[in-house]
Amino acid sequence: MFISKHEKEEMRISIRALQAQVKHLLDELRELKLSRPERKPKSLIVRTEEAPWGYKKDGTPRKRSGRPPQVMEIAS
Repeated sequence: MFISKHEKEEMRISIRALQAQVKHLLDELRELKLSRPERKPKSLIVRTEEAPWGYKKDGTPRKRSGRPPQVMEIAS
């Protein structure tokens, strides 16, 4: 298939424009990453026998998270 010089030049111009856009977007992304506030690491849960799900801020043991498990009653 034959491609004229004019068509080749138009493709080169389009490619250069796209490369410039990608470079600009990468620069913007780098700036956004640098300006983003740092996140605090999640607190570590201290597990013991008395508090298997850790402690609350006031020092009392936490309950198990989520819905309580269903207990099957056995009729006598």
